[in-house]
Amino acid sequence: MKQNSFIKNERRIFIWVNIGCILLFLALMAWKHLPFFQEWNAPCAFHEILHLYCPGCGGTRAVYALLHFHVLESLSSHPIVLFLAAVLLEYYIGAVITLILNNGKRYYYLRVWFCYVALGIVVVNAILRNVLLVYFHYDCIGDFL
Repeated sequence: MKQNSFIKNERRIFIWVNIGCILLFLALMAWKHLPFFQEWNAPCAFHEILHLYCPGCGGTRAVYALLHFHVLESLSSHPIVLFLAAVLLEYYIGAVITLILNNGKRYYYLRVWFCYVALGIVVVNAILRNVLLVYFHYDCIGDFL
């Protein structure tokens, strides 16, 4: 009985993660193909006021590049997207193995250090890009210079 509820819970989580991924994919496809979404571009206050890169700057470009299998371009736009894609891939592989084997054992683990690494990537990326922009006049993405 305990194993049965474990598998039901795993299936429910897996279904919700898939629904979220499908909705995200549909939103990206709408953004790519519908003219209204292409013309709509909300300005970044951090970018407009301080003339610096915000911590999330380049994230959309990185997702777009990764969807076109341009891994190096995605990495240079924002490395957090590639890290999160790797974490999501690890989750999917482990969740599928968990559901197939059906032995009451979980084969994926979402660890706390994933959050710390992700936060570190965002902070280091923002600091590095702004230092390169301000002190060395090197624009990593090409928005300012």
